[in-house]
Amino acid sequence: MHDATCVALPQLIQPQRGYRFSADAVALAEFAQASATDSVLDLCSGCGVVPILMWQRSPFRYGVGVELDPELAALAHRNVTQLHLEDKIHIVQGDIRFLRPRDLQIISPAVSSGRFDAITSNPPYWPVDHGRLNPNLQKAAARHEVFLKLEEVLAAAQRFLKPRGRLYLCHLESRKDEILENIERADLLIRRTQSVSGLPGRLLFEAHLN
Repeated sequence: MHDATCVALPQLIQPQRGYRFSADAVALAEFAQASATDSVLDLCSGCGVVPILMWQRSPFRYGVGVELDPELAALAHRNVTQLHLEDKIHIVQGDIRFLRPRDLQIISPAVSSGRFDAITSNPPYWPVDHGRLNPNLQKAAARHEVFLKLEEVLAAAQRFLKPRGRLYLCHLESRKDEILENIERADLLIRRTQSVSGLPGRLLFEAHLN
């Protein structure tokens, strides 16, 4: 079991009325592993919480956070800047479905190869036809697959990982079979899964690129 409360949270700027990160992101940041020589890519980065918390626990060589929503991407950049991490974590506002490694090399001067040692993602959990969509589009897109589906997240991970690179994913236990099937399709090999203490129905996945 994983304790999602063991990270000391910095004061991060978040939307007043839009999507705000939850304990899922904190648990993912604790679960993911990165060394001082690793490059890290965070997909669906929100306000930048995952790479910031990972850096706080174990500094890595450099990181990139990609976020589709312009407001969240701007807040992520502000959070990185206020913590004086702008030389280590670069925030990109963009759509991971269409970005390629070369694009990140052009956008971010810190990116050397466009491929990463470790990728983290806390993507939307629910298909659009499951439950009620939040009337706030930012919240709806963070919780439901309005703009981004599970298989597209895993396809991006495959595209951006170095050989033998690692993917760390937080998702729903109820979709475990679907997740494992799509991980295999993306040429990723599952290494471990872990439940999250205090968050029933959540699972953390670690998979490596074959």
